[in-house]
Amino acid sequence: MSMGVHVGHGGRKPHAATTARLHLGTTIDELQRISTCMIGAPVPASLAHQAVIGMEMSLLRQGWPVGRALGALPDVRKQLGLGRPAFREAITVLEARGLLDVRRGPGGGLFVGAPALEDVVGAVLMYLALAGETAACIVEFRLVVWRMVVSAAIQRGVVPSAHADPRGFAIDLAERTRNPTMVLLVQLVDMLVRTTACGDTPDSNAALDAAIRDGDLSAAHARLDELAGPIAADAPIIALDFAERAFSLSGRKSAMALAARLTHELSDRSATQEAEWQTAERLGYTDAVVRQARRILQDFGLVRCRQGRRGAELAPPTAPTGVIRLLAPCLMASAMSPLDEREAISFLLGYAPVLAVRRGTAGGAAPVVRSIPLPGPDAFEVLTLENHLLEMSGNSLLAIVVRSLGVANILAAGDPLPPGDVCEVDEINRSLLQAIERGDAAAVDTLTRAKLAIMQRPAVRHCGRMQGRS
Repeated sequence: MSMGVHVGHGGRKPHAATTARLHLGTTIDELQRISTCMIGAPVPASLAHQAVIGMEMSLLRQGWPVGRALGALPDVRKQLGLGRPAFREAITVLEARGLLDVRRGPGGGLFVGAPALEDVVGAVLMYLALAGETAACIVEFRLVVWRMVVSAAIQRGVVPSAHADPRGFAIDLAERTRNPTMVLLVQLVDMLVRTTACGDTPDSNAALDAAIRDGDLSAAHARLDELAGPIAADAPIIALDFAERAFSLSGRKSAMALAARLTHELSDRSATQEAEWQTAERLGYTDAVVRQARRILQDFGLVRCRQGRRGAELAPPTAPTGVIRLLAPCLMASAMSPLDEREAISFLLGYAPVLAVRRGTAGGAAPVVRSIPLPGPDAFEVLTLENHLLEMSGNSLLAIVVRSLGVANILAAGDPLPPGDVCEVDEINRSLLQAIERGDAAAVDTLTRAKLAIMQRPAVRHCGRMQGRS
């Protein structure tokens, strides 16, 4: 079975002038433009890592079909045009991250896997720790997720359960909204909070339930603010120990867990550089698992691996490209519809400028927007400006999640926004930049409500128009 991605011939890189194409008709150049907008610009460390990115993009375009057989290993290698060493390294990375399953023997071959949520949480924490983020980032994002779920529940007229849910009010309410994207995001943030021990989720709250039943969004949000408590300005920096803890929750001695441990060791300047066999011997892992862990870190852009005695060295923290490339397949593997994802995106995007203007009016450094070129009404350029607004929010976790949702949504739906909406969203985003610069919180609130209304328009209109054009 064809993977739909052509990487090269005989293990060599294709000529720069060659334009590879997926079976669905999207060129690699177009996919690179999407990844630059939503994921960041991945810089493959080798031909093998280039193949990893290509296979991921192909499977994302297919909706991340968990369990699908991709063929026997030799056949897949030939389809990718890779030599044996590069192919082995690519499969090592994808298998270690849970994206592919390798089954040997009769009926075996390569099968599409599903990333574990524990591994996603560990990868998120590893990035946040290396970026020097504090627990306040997680607590603030949890409040944003709570607000999203409560807003959706009120929109739908959902009635809270009469019985307390031991998993917390948010998961119960998210399930009642019947949006699996929101359910997964509540689970994600709950695991982040529990792993870092930075708070608890109440199982129920009478005042909140009453506000939801009355459809009083302002009262509900005010109650959520009280439940979340103040965001501590002096919150502790997230430790790499938390990433190791998250990976261990899966109950297996995984390469992802070892990757976090190696990152922790490498972050200590006094750590001794060593070869893979030395690490395996010292920590009690097999050579294969150590190799997987090193390749994961290299694929995430966190280390530079060196042959022989010099081992590996920690690279400076980079953009969360590797984390987004793990979270996006996890979202798709959960069988979410593009409409579910888009609803969550519209809510979360609305909070980015709100956080940005709050930080500006609170006396923080005012964002400089005059020097930033404003985009025209092109969908990809609108995405670039959305990314900038996310960065201005000051919450790295919010940016990671929205961009991961965006990747999953764009590649599944084939279109980020209906053409008629692009100009409207672009105009609002321009106005949001100006309102943030002025510190005008009231204008930001009004504009985000208008943007939410546009992004939540029924998709039937767009689908009908697209069918008519085809």
